[in-house]
Amino acid sequence: MNSEDCSITENSSLHPERGQQSTTASPQFATQHEGSLQVPIPCAVLNVVFITCLIIALIALSVGQYNCPEQYSHPLSSNSPVSSCSDDWFAYRRKCYFISTVTKDWKSAQNFCSEHWATLAFVDSEEDMIFLKRFVGRAEHWIGLKNEDGRTWKWSDGKVFNNRFNLTGSENCAFLNSTGVISTECEKNLYWICSKPFK
Repeated sequence: MNSEDCSITENSSLHPERGQQSTTASPQFATQHEGSLQVPIPCAVLNVVFITCLIIALIALSVGQYNCPEQYSHPLSSNSPVSSCSDDWFAYRRKCYFISTVTKDWKSAQNFCSEHWATLAFVDSEEDMIFLKRFVGRAEHWIGLKNEDGRTWKWSDGKVFNNRFNLTGSENCAFLNSTGVISTECEKNLYWICSKPFK
C-alpha cells in the first residue's frame, strides 16, 4: 500500500479557471488550485483511530472478566479454585472429577477411583447431570451406580438410588453418555468418571 492510497482530497471546484497552470508538488498530495480546498488525511491518523478502538475493546473485555468471572472461566473449573484438584482432575460444583482415556470393567474402574481417594461418580443434581452428559458426549462412561442384589440400585458409597433421573436397561451396572444413564453388564470395558469432594 503506497502513500497515495492513504490520502483523501476534496475539491470544491472541479474545473479551475482557464489560464492557470497545474503543478504537482508531491506524489501523495494533489496540487492546490485557486478556488479549490484540499484536505489530506494521512495513514497515521487512520492507524491511531484503529489502535484506539483496539485498546478500548481490550479494556472492555478486561472489565467484563473482572466483573463477571464465571462467564469467562474455563468450563471445567467453574465454581472452584484451580488448585483444589490434583493434576488430571478438574473441578466443578465443589467436586473433583477424573475422566478416563482408557477402558476398564466396572469393578476395575471403581478400584482405580478408590486408589485416588475417590469413587465412581455420583450424579446427585440436575446441574451435574447436564454438565457430565455434555462433557462425555456419546462415549459411554461408568458411574458409581450398581444393582448388586437384582432389586436395589445403590451408589458406590452404599446410598440407595433415589430415582432422581431415569435409568434404562436391565443389567447391573450403570454408565452415562449424552443420551442419559443406561445399565449394561458390569464386565463390559468402558471409560469411567471418578469424583471426590474438595479437600
